[in-house]
Amino acid sequence: MFTLTSSELNLSFSLAFLRRSIWTAIALLLALLLVDGSVPRLVPTHHQIIKSAVALPDFNFLAWELNALSGIVFGGEKSLHDGLDEEAQVRLVLAYFERAKWIGDKEGKLKRLIEEEAPVATDLTEVGTAVPTSGHGQPGTKPAGGAKGAAIHFPEVVETSRELAALRRQQSEDRSIVESVLQRQIQEEIRRAGLGLPGLVWPPVQFVFIEPPLKLTVSPRDRISTVHSRVLQAEYNPGKLEASEHAIEDRTDLSAHISRIGGMAVFPAMVVESRSLDWVLETIAHEWVHHYLFLFPLGLRYASSDDATTLNETVAEIVGAEIAGRLTRRLYDRFRPAAEVSSRSIEDGFCVWCPADIWSQTYELEQSRWERYGRPLPFEFQRAMRETRLHVDTLLEAGLVEAAETYMEGRRQFLVANGYPLRVLNQAYFAFHGSYGTEGAASDPIGPMLQRLRAESDDLAHFMGRVRWFTSLSDLEKSLQTN
Repeated sequence: MFTLTSSELNLSFSLAFLRRSIWTAIALLLALLLVDGSVPRLVPTHHQIIKSAVALPDFNFLAWELNALSGIVFGGEKSLHDGLDEEAQVRLVLAYFERAKWIGDKEGKLKRLIEEEAPVATDLTEVGTAVPTSGHGQPGTKPAGGAKGAAIHFPEVVETSRELAALRRQQSEDRSIVESVLQRQIQEEIRRAGLGLPGLVWPPVQFVFIEPPLKLTVSPRDRISTVHSRVLQAEYNPGKLEASEHAIEDRTDLSAHISRIGGMAVFPAMVVESRSLDWVLETIAHEWVHHYLFLFPLGLRYASSDDATTLNETVAEIVGAEIAGRLTRRLYDRFRPAAEVSSRSIEDGFCVWCPADIWSQTYELEQSRWERYGRPLPFEFQRAMRETRLHVDTLLEAGLVEAAETYMEGRRQFLVANGYPLRVLNQAYFAFHGSYGTEGAASDPIGPMLQRLRAESDDLAHFMGRVRWFTSLSDLEKSLQTN
C-alpha cells in the first residue's frame, strides 16, 4: 500500500495552503477593486447632502466580501452529488427554477388572501366581533353574516403558508448544488467560446444567489448623466425609497432614482434568485464578463466616464446574452416543453449583436408604419421606452426641463397601465438604465456600434480580444474605421 511520509504530507499541505492563499488574495483584491470601480464619480459639494438625505445605510461590501470569500476558501469547492451526470444536473436545475415559480405563485396567493381578509377583520374589530388570527394564535369566534371572507380564508392562509414554507426549505437545500452546477456549465460554455486560456477559464466563474443591494443614481435635471452613485443596503421599501429620492431632489435640485439590480460584479458575483433560468444564466455570464474585463484596460476604466461605463455594460450584455443562449440551446432546450422552446426561439430569432435587426425596430420606422396603416401598434416595452428616451433627449436639448419631467410622468403612467409597474421614470432612471446600450432606455450610439463590431468579428473570442483593450469611445470608432 502506498503511503506518504510526514514530510511529504507537510509539503503537500503547505503547497495547497499556499495556492489557496494566493487565490484568496487575488480574489479579495479583485473584489475590493471592483467595489471601488462600481461606484461612479461623486459631486463633492453634494456628497454629504445626498448621503444625509438617504434613509438607508450604505451597503457594507467589506463584511460581505469577507464572509463570501471565507465560504469559498475554507468551505472548499462545492462537490456535485455522486452519480449526478449531465442530464441529472440539467433536470435538477430545471426543477429548482420550476419550484421558484411555484414559490412566486404561492407568495402572490398568500398576499391576496391576507389583503382580502384585512378589510373584513377591520370591520369586525370595529363592531367588537372576534376574528380568526392568521398567526400562530388560536382562531377566535366564528364571524357571522357578511364576515364570511375571514372565516373562509383563514384555513387557506394556514395551508398556503405551510406549502410555501415547505417549498422554501427544499429550495434552500438545493441552492448550493444548483449554484455549483450553473457555475460549471457557464464556465464550460466560456471555454468552448475560446474566452479563457488554453484549458483554463480565468477568472473562475463564481456567484451566489442573494438579494443584491440597491443602487442610487443621481443625475442633473437638464441632462442625463450620472454625477453621483452609491450602493445601499438591500431593503426594498417603496415608501422609504421615494422619501429618500424626494429629499435628494428637494435639497440639491438634482434627479434621483433608487433601483433594484439583477446582479453585481463583486467577487463572487451577486445574482438575484429569479424564477427565470434564461435571465439567471445571462446575469451570471454578464457578471463574469465584468470580472474578465477588469484584467484589461476597458474594465479598469469602468467608472472613469459615462462612455466607459456604457462600453463595459454593453459588452457584458452582448457577451452574456450570447454565452447564455449557447448554453440554453446546448443543454436545456431538449428538456423543456416544445411550446416553451418554440416561443423563446421566436423571441431570440433576431441576432442580439446585429444592428440591422436591432434598428429595424426603431421608433422612427415603427411610427411610419403606424401612420401608414392608421392603427396603433401592439405594445412593446423596449420600443415604448426608446420612444420615451428619444423625446426626453429632444426636450432637454431644447432646455424644456419641466416639460420633459411632465412628459416622463405621463409615460410612466402609460407603462404602468400596460403592465410595467415603474415606480419612477426620470433623468436618473435613464442615467442608470441607459448605460446598458442594448436596452430601450439608451440613446447614445455605443450600443449599435458595439453590435456592429460584434457582427464584423470572426467569433466571440475575436470580439472580446478587441474590445478589452478599449479605453474610450474613440477606440471603438477607430476599430470600426479599420474594418
